[in-house]
Amino acid sequence: MARRPGHPGRPRRPAQRGFTLIESLIALVVFSVGVLGLVGMQVVSMQVTTDARLRTEAAAAADELLARMQSASRATVVAEFSTGGARYTEWLNTRLLAPGSGLPGAAATVRFGAVGADANTVRIEITWALPRERQRTLSGEAVAVTVPHQHVTVSALYD
Repeated sequence: MARRPGHPGRPRRPAQRGFTLIESLIALVVFSVGVLGLVGMQVVSMQVTTDARLRTEAAAAADELLARMQSASRATVVAEFSTGGARYTEWLNTRLLAPGSGLPGAAATVRFGAVGADANTVRIEITWALPRERQRTLSGEAVAVTVPHQHVTVSALYD
């Protein structure tokens, strides 16, 4: 007796040659995209951490300068701590520009009378620049640039 197609005997196996290979390749692509996403997140995380560390360093340096100003004589504080003054220059060289410490490419300015010409107020501006930061142009191309960063503290010296 001849076997008829569709007869309920042994089921026919559909042709599946190469299907497992395609599944494996798709899984590999999905896994690779996930790994690339993790690497990208790690790079961004490192940039954010570095930026936060440098901003904290700038804030601490400004606070240190304010503490030095408040412990100085009122009669000489403006002359000694204005940009270019002796104690300003000492702070700048030992705190911001010393090798192995401070901020990269740092500069600072100190201006008294920052609020309503009140000589008891001071404005400390600290700037720094990280070399070779990457920014996107309008066309989407990533280019290495030097991006300036800034921290400004305005405070009253005396109550």
